[in-house]
Amino acid sequence: MRQPFQAAESGESALIAELFRREGLAVEVVSPEQLEYRDNVLRRGDFAIDLIFRRLKVQEFLVRFDLSHPLLRAYRDHAVCMVNSFRSELAQKKAIFDLLTDEEITADFPAAERKAIKEFIPWTRVVQETKTKYHNRTVDLPDFILHNRSKLVLRPNDDGPDQQSVRGSEVDEPAWEKAVRSALRNPYVVQEALEPVVDVFPVLQYGHLEMQKMRVDVHPHSYLGKVQGCSSWLTAAGPAGFSSLSGIAPTFILEQK
Repeated sequence: MRQPFQAAESGESALIAELFRREGLAVEVVSPEQLEYRDNVLRRGDFAIDLIFRRLKVQEFLVRFDLSHPLLRAYRDHAVCMVNSFRSELAQKKAIFDLLTDEEITADFPAAERKAIKEFIPWTRVVQETKTKYHNRTVDLPDFILHNRSKLVLRPNDDGPDQQSVRGSEVDEPAWEKAVRSALRNPYVVQEALEPVVDVFPVLQYGHLEMQKMRVDVHPHSYLGKVQGCSSWLTAAGPAGFSSLSGIAPTFILEQK
């Protein structure tokens, strides 16, 4: 499904569509305004749809459309199977890490799960005017963020082009103070900063193949409550900020025989 107002298919969507066409499946890349729902069938013109892979976010969808949209009506009626359902977006909200790193909430979790949380999830809090716990001591959250710039990072709760992550070690104090004020007005989280994973990848840009340093974020893929695989999202290495040099990459887990 194409983003609203997107004039052409993204390269990623076109590649996925072509892959399924080679397997003999009828595939179209559509935008939400092209859909209609009639006779219990979701359609784009004469093209009937029984499975849809959602790419646009719920927030972006609701800015443009309401709950009577054909896609939502077909989804409620179980007339279409949606890959990456609306419910799955809860797992993409960074605020969920606030809950997972709050020991009062996770106190009754199994010991193995609490150990995994401590090993793999950095301390996270939703940015707001409040007091909270940081390593067993109570702190005023906005004041703590302001005075611990070097070890913190501010991240938008939802990824998007309008709001960017800000790593405290990469900006000066005035810029950090401005970022904190903005985070208090918008849905943001603050996390303990971890060193990003950076490696060199071949990048085709403007018709030239170059080797560039890229930041790697691994995204697990889950189905029925279990991780079934993963992919990697690459972005240009360097100070936080918007960059068009980004994209998904296949991920392989290599094990010795």
